[in-house]
Amino acid sequence: MYRLGIKLHTSILFSGWVGNNQYDYTLTDRTLDTLFAALPEDALYIPRVKLNAPVEWSKHHPEELFVYYGGNNDPEYIRPRVGSLEHDLLGYEAPNGYYMGKDQRPNVNGFFSNQSFASKVWKHDAAEALRRLMHHVAEKPYGRRIIGWHIAYGVSGETCLWGRFGREYGDYSRVFQEAFIAWGEKKYDSRENLLKAWGTLKMPPPDRRRKVYDSVEAFQRKRPCDRIVRDLDEFMSELNSYNAEYFCRIVKEEAPEALTGLFYGYVLECCNSAYTGWLGFEKILNSPYVDFLAAPTSYTCRQAGESGGFIVPAQSVGLRKQWVDELDIRTYLAQPTAENRIPKECTRAVFYRELTKNLSADAGYWWMDLGGGWFDSEFIHDIIQEIESTAAKIRCREHVSTADVLFLIDERSQILHTESPELFGLHKIFRREAALAGVQIDLYRISDLSRISLEQYKLIVLCDCPEMPSLSMDKTVLYMYLDALPEGLAVQEVRGQHFPAGDIAFQDLMSGKVTLENWTLPRVAPEVTAGMRVHARLADGTPAVVSNGNRFYSVLPILGWKQFRELAEFAGCRLYGEAPCVVYGDSRFTAVFSHDYPEKFRLQIQD
Repeated sequence: MYRLGIKLHTSILFSGWVGNNQYDYTLTDRTLDTLFAALPEDALYIPRVKLNAPVEWSKHHPEELFVYYGGNNDPEYIRPRVGSLEHDLLGYEAPNGYYMGKDQRPNVNGFFSNQSFASKVWKHDAAEALRRLMHHVAEKPYGRRIIGWHIAYGVSGETCLWGRFGREYGDYSRVFQEAFIAWGEKKYDSRENLLKAWGTLKMPPPDRRRKVYDSVEAFQRKRPCDRIVRDLDEFMSELNSYNAEYFCRIVKEEAPEALTGLFYGYVLECCNSAYTGWLGFEKILNSPYVDFLAAPTSYTCRQAGESGGFIVPAQSVGLRKQWVDELDIRTYLAQPTAENRIPKECTRAVFYRELTKNLSADAGYWWMDLGGGWFDSEFIHDIIQEIESTAAKIRCREHVSTADVLFLIDERSQILHTESPELFGLHKIFRREAALAGVQIDLYRISDLSRISLEQYKLIVLCDCPEMPSLSMDKTVLYMYLDALPEGLAVQEVRGQHFPAGDIAFQDLMSGKVTLENWTLPRVAPEVTAGMRVHARLADGTPAVVSNGNRFYSVLPILGWKQFRELAEFAGCRLYGEAPCVVYGDSRFTAVFSHDYPEKFRLQIQD
């Protein structure tokens, strides 16, 4: 990659932490010696260091380990089982072992995992391991070429709580429950007040957190019994964001000029981000110890002909930190993941889509080969070299957004209503469809409204925003489902009925059909009054999309690319290409990518 113009490199680097106060840097040194022997003197490096507790440490500290719901949390019961098949080493179900077949140990049905995120002992010892590693490599000839540290812990090193993928939830360890209660006592000023608020000191079971669809009130966690659930999610994000900042602060204390960053906040594609503690953006983004955030490129929209996208609100991150997009694209050379590979003939289009996506957000990126050999061909090298040259040409000019459409998201909605894969899935589909409508879109967190100007936007879309922002009346605005609504729009709950499966028929300024599956979400219906327009009806004939002037409401996020393009045209947005297509651009360039012909795209760099 160096000869293609890429001088900053990253990879996983073993921390050397092997046990309780035990360190061995043999593998660490071998990795660094091999790396720097292959790179010229002006190449730089940022290692990704996983700080998860090693098995030998866990044997000494079973009281500090994460426990799943229903698991025995007695430390002496856990101790002899550390490292056994009852120990979930990965934090997710993997019957065939670790990803890419590197470790074939089956990882299923463990009742406990690695360190609890609430463990102060782990944080202290992991910080010591980090310090020692930094001191160790600083003494090496290549030490000056290590310019930063990518902090990693949790599942896959992505600050992700154990059990996020297909498991009963945690953390029911004693150390976590004690920390949660202590946090609650501080919030409510006393244990007596805490008991009044929660009604119990027992952790709520997982089914209190997920798919509670009994009513709108239950869905929105507005019942007294839901307070402990909201508080648990709030506590988890405070805890995880504190941990993330803590390790970055350790780096800054040891090397003030070093860059620090981490994976965090996959709120656009992970419906249980509250569970894993990914909602603490404000602490992370306000921290003087954190320089960059990163995440893989969109998992659901990365294929050829797709819209591309971020799994984190990258533009919001970019207001205060550097965003770095991980382009772990499975090329036609990727093995053994053939089902996810990009066809060779689409490589150039997909790579340019990822480039222009990031340039339009004024974001950074890195190329990531997770399997070995994904980029090992002259064909791919030539494309990457061309892309890096194009990026340099564009980046030398000032970025100014030219988007007409603004999406607003509120990550706290994942605390303020039950975890809902159905609603979350609809939002993901809707954002994809909107991107394929051939309009330029910006996406920000609703809490960043004070940091951006709304003047340029003609259409504003709220995605799961329980608090209503103040928006100018000259903007066309789309609200959905249980978003807070302005005067002139209202909904009522339809008890005892689900949304009907079948075709949604569009009318008036929208056309076509969209098929709705049989969702079990609490049903609501818009109140239609004189002067309002109906733009779509559900399969049973009830209104699905209505408007009052330039304020639109949809009972669910169900617009397809065709209807969204028609709405954007109504709002006066510029339309690009022959839809379905995705457009990325700013003041420096415009790029249009075809959905139906995924190898085709057009890039125009402004004079």
